[in-house]
Amino acid sequence: MSQVQAAILADAPTLGAMQLNAFDDGHFDDMFPQPYVVAAWENFVRSFETAESGLQSRVGVIRDESGTAKGACLLHIARDKDALAALYSPWETIWGAPLPGMNTAKLDEFFGGMTAQHKAVLGDTPHVYVEIVMTHSTARGRGHSLTLLKWASDIADELGLPLYLNSDKEVVGLYERVGYVRQPEEVRTSKMVPMLRPAVKA
Repeated sequence: MSQVQAAILADAPTLGAMQLNAFDDGHFDDMFPQPYVVAAWENFVRSFETAESGLQSRVGVIRDESGTAKGACLLHIARDKDALAALYSPWETIWGAPLPGMNTAKLDEFFGGMTAQHKAVLGDTPHVYVEIVMTHSTARGRGHSLTLLKWASDIADELGLPLYLNSDKEVVGLYERVGYVRQPEEVRTSKMVPMLRPAVKA
């Protein structure tokens, strides 16, 4: 089984390209230009290397035989009030200030709906937020997503924290297989489906 490794700064261009490849449905074209997502991934990797308190981000990757990242997971660990406040803050706080030409109205709607349902489900409860699980189109069907989800679960279980994610409706079943539970429809404020995996003590 492929092993998950911590991403390094040199992975950022590959991770940015992978994000655009993995979510290539046309909806995100004017929301996530490549220079923007590469800079964001650089910040996510760097924050893990430097963070000592507050919101902590981690990026795990699965590499092919050549060492190129082909699957990745971005998660955020929020263990205190300051970290939770950062997690629920406007998207620019985590992803970075938008570049000229980006459709900020669409970004506000996209992130705003997910944040509202996220906060409705967990509020001030410390938890791990799985923001992105992705696999490059050339590496699908190899179990990378399940491996990355297990990596995220192991981190949360070690901390004794629940996990939360927003799922595309097409892949709800994948997350249910690894212990996530679909949340009540009345809390849903996004096209994405809110899902929670309860805390498991390691």
